[in-house]
Amino acid sequence: MSTPEFAERVASPLTQQIQALTQDLEWTLAHFTFVADVTTLAQECDIAHSPAMSVASCHRYTLPALAFLGDSADLLANYASFLSDPGSEAYLLVNEEQRAVVSAAFTILEDIPEWQMVFRGDAAELDTGTAVALHEKDLPAMRALAAAEALKAFEKDPLASGPAFGIWEGRTLLAMATTHLQLPGAAEIGNIVTRTAYRGRGYAAAVTSALVQALSAQDLCVFLMVYQSNAPAIRLYQHLGFEIARPMHLLRCSIAAPTENATAPDGDTNAAPALSIGGPS
Repeated sequence: MSTPEFAERVASPLTQQIQALTQDLEWTLAHFTFVADVTTLAQECDIAHSPAMSVASCHRYTLPALAFLGDSADLLANYASFLSDPGSEAYLLVNEEQRAVVSAAFTILEDIPEWQMVFRGDAAELDTGTAVALHEKDLPAMRALAAAEALKAFEKDPLASGPAFGIWEGRTLLAMATTHLQLPGAAEIGNIVTRTAYRGRGYAAAVTSALVQALSAQDLCVFLMVYQSNAPAIRLYQHLGFEIARPMHLLRCSIAAPTENATAPDGDTNAAPALSIGGPS
């Protein structure tokens, strides 16, 4: 593990860079995975950083996840090899420009096109139906619903990033929506799911509406990610006031071993990048 002085040397320039870049909300949304990893999720991430490339490995999810800032495919591949086991797989959620860098750095095993949708409506006009806030005591029911509906990216603690809402029938949780991430000025919502037998009753709309209202009350820009192939969900979100902001790609990639001439941040070869365990402070 890096010493505090070493971690501070790594983190300070990156922190200053992110503070400047996140003044632009659109830039923040286009790079939200990396922004979250080095801000609100920093204690759950390891960072490999240099002036030309920064790569974050987040341990929050059951699936290995990487995010990056920079345009060097060689550095991305090398830094990722320091953060992940060679031969392992990792997921990256990237914008169109970043996809080109990823395709040059890794072998892409799967590419799922997604839309980033941003709420542009009036939260006060949304109908929350019978949705109620979910709390720590509800975690077993939330996990049971996630397992029953095979949610792939369900967090270890789905309440860690912010509010969540659900609809109940007795002691059975029928639908839920949670806060995936919070980052400067914005929040991503997700895990929007209804039990199969109860779909078509407006439950997804109600829990999403309740969550949008709660986050909008904190002056946060609310957004979500949806598969481009999921036409019914896209129509639902558009009906609620979400608009398509940009295409993004969920990529499953194979991580190769570092090359013999891996370039370190200081320009030396065959050396590791500066590492910050636990992310920037």
